[in-house]
Amino acid sequence: MTPYEERFNRIKAAVALESVDKIPFVPCGAAFNAKVCGVKMADYLKSMRYNCTVNLKALEIIGGIDGVQATITTPDVLPLIWLSETKVPGRDRGMSDDELWQVNEKELITDQDYDVILSKGFDRWYFGFLKNRLGDPLRKSIPYFLYYRRSEQRFKEAGYPSINVGALATPFEMYCGGRGLQTFFAKDLRETPDKIEEVFKITQAARIKFYAMLLRLYRPFGMWIGGWRGTPSMISPKWFERFCWPYIQELAELCLSKGVTPIFHLDTRWDGGLQYFNRLPKGKCIMALDGTTDIRKAKKVVGDRMCIMGDVPASLLSLAAEEEVYQYSQALIRDIGPTGFILSSGCDIPFNAKLENVRMMARACQN
Repeated sequence: MTPYEERFNRIKAAVALESVDKIPFVPCGAAFNAKVCGVKMADYLKSMRYNCTVNLKALEIIGGIDGVQATITTPDVLPLIWLSETKVPGRDRGMSDDELWQVNEKELITDQDYDVILSKGFDRWYFGFLKNRLGDPLRKSIPYFLYYRRSEQRFKEAGYPSINVGALATPFEMYCGGRGLQTFFAKDLRETPDKIEEVFKITQAARIKFYAMLLRLYRPFGMWIGGWRGTPSMISPKWFERFCWPYIQELAELCLSKGVTPIFHLDTRWDGGLQYFNRLPKGKCIMALDGTTDIRKAKKVVGDRMCIMGDVPASLLSLAAEEEVYQYSQALIRDIGPTGFILSSGCDIPFNAKLENVRMMARACQN
């Protein structure tokens, strides 16, 4: 058995809630990889081939990794699902060559845009919006999409499986990003909920067709289904059940119908909504937490139905002592394992994480 097969089988067993020889370590790293390799962020993002080379080098520097959640990285894909501007180091005004990219969220979608979507459909509006108001991120992302297959092959040759290709976003997340949180929450959802729901339905139908094509093209092991703003800690249960959960569940069912593992990338606190995930098939999904949700409560609520991944917080990785990270990781392995658990960073490893702290996660999985 090759190292790639051994690692991938370990991850698959964890997802299926089966016994493993050790807890898999599958961090989520991007900007940190450049930092640990001494590469300026602008250089890291200029070429996807070089981006992949840096990411592979970072894995060897860290050691003990079983798989990754991305083989290459570009912030140019973020506007495609968040509908906000992204400022890229070394390219956009005001950005130095070695700082983290930034999402410049502001109100770009207007009331009239909703009317256009209702009358002419989502796709016609969407591609015009990307080109005319977001600087054509689809064109800028072409190198990423063209190189992704090759990057996965390079990782496979190096012995590392990638469990994720990209992110599927619900209408809630897309319009919250493009409309701005305050306007979207205080105006749209409160004053015109029926109109927003109709826009959501049209958007979801169009996105489902696109996402189905994407899954057929890339045939990934897993796919992120993001939850950032439409969360039980941000909105009422009534809103969550109307505007969020049905769309999350539909995206998950799409993935499952294509043999793809839904990876619920749940940022912020989800304690009040964990029970919804019990509606999905056993041993087929991953719940990825970021250190905000009570992971031990998640274990009690969904741990007998789906694999939990997480959740060493960014604050520990960047500020804590090595031993604290090690003890935190071991406690997770003890309390959430020994089956149905993958140790990971809570969301991305932060740009300023300490290398030794990241290595402590790998060490915890070995003991």
